[in-house]
Amino acid sequence: MPGEVTAILTLNVHKTRGDFKLQVALTMGEEVLVILGPSGAGKSTILNMIAGLVTPDGGSIICRDTVFFCHEKGQKRVNLPPYRRGTGYCLQHPGLFPHLDVSGNITYGAPAGMNPGERKTRLQELLALLRLEGLEHRRPGELSGGQQQRVALARALFSRPRILLLDEPFAALDNLIRARLRYDLLNVRRSFRVPMILVTHDLEEAYMLGDRIAVMDNGRLLQIGSREEVFYHPANRRVARFIGFRNIWTGRVLAADREGDTLRVAGEKFQAQLPYAPLEPGRLVAFGIRPEDVMLIRPGRILSRPVRENVFQVEVTAVVPEVHTCRVFLRLEQGKTYDIEMLLPRHVYQREKITPGDRIMVSLKKEALHVLPE
Repeated sequence: MPGEVTAILTLNVHKTRGDFKLQVALTMGEEVLVILGPSGAGKSTILNMIAGLVTPDGGSIICRDTVFFCHEKGQKRVNLPPYRRGTGYCLQHPGLFPHLDVSGNITYGAPAGMNPGERKTRLQELLALLRLEGLEHRRPGELSGGQQQRVALARALFSRPRILLLDEPFAALDNLIRARLRYDLLNVRRSFRVPMILVTHDLEEAYMLGDRIAVMDNGRLLQIGSREEVFYHPANRRVARFIGFRNIWTGRVLAADREGDTLRVAGEKFQAQLPYAPLEPGRLVAFGIRPEDVMLIRPGRILSRPVRENVFQVEVTAVVPEVHTCRVFLRLEQGKTYDIEMLLPRHVYQREKITPGDRIMVSLKKEALHVLPE
């Protein structure tokens, strides 16, 4: 995030469970921080540590000047119980009380001493914000999955938490409902300005909702940065593969030209020009590009210089239509496997009528090619 950011949460913890070792340090401000990573990476464990449901082996967790946890040499030991931390928590399962109606579930656990007027005003505000008006007296069994999850979100927000923790809250819902709930979450963000940590496997969800994105694997943070930094400038090959860099190759540096902003690399089957990086000739490097940045060149098009830099004739080996896009697999030479994956908008695929066996021209946009440190 640009400029100075006031720290809302500072976390530096470690935890060992059998062979699994988690060690994470991060700071976040008033933002939505998305944590991405494969199953077993430690994402949910971090949320549980912040909420007070899992105790770290050591380190500290501080939220808005309140020490949630401290177990460091020379420091007073602190481990606040969950009810004193003031966190809101939404899980994949809403966990609503079946014997309470919507209003009762939302206001359950209201702060002691809250007067009836404030309670009613806050409830009405959340019912309106989360599209629950008219459902106040229904029981959970009378609600759809999306409605139940909105009730759980309203309950988490009712006590005005210091931070909102979201552990894949939309994972069990169908795509249409998930899209609506993402919109609801954006409305919550605008209305409450509550900092959030969202754990998800969904790349689209991460890009849509995250101010910053943290990628985890095997108990470690591999990269943390803005959505643009993480999705288009991954820190290494492991991050690149996880966030959708389907095209990754290995090659040797031929030349690095600072003035011309060019790094020339010889791959196994082709040479490419990338943006300049201070790498010595002969060095072995990995480099890659996202499938959506591979450009189809229509026959007869007059190419400008930037497009001409990485132009290749390829053979279409397979075409896989998707709902809004089409994946096209391409190879540079005769062989059994493909070399390049291209993602086309559906209307382009339908217009060009691309089929397996076609020979087409593509460009690997120089500015979209990226060196991937090991």
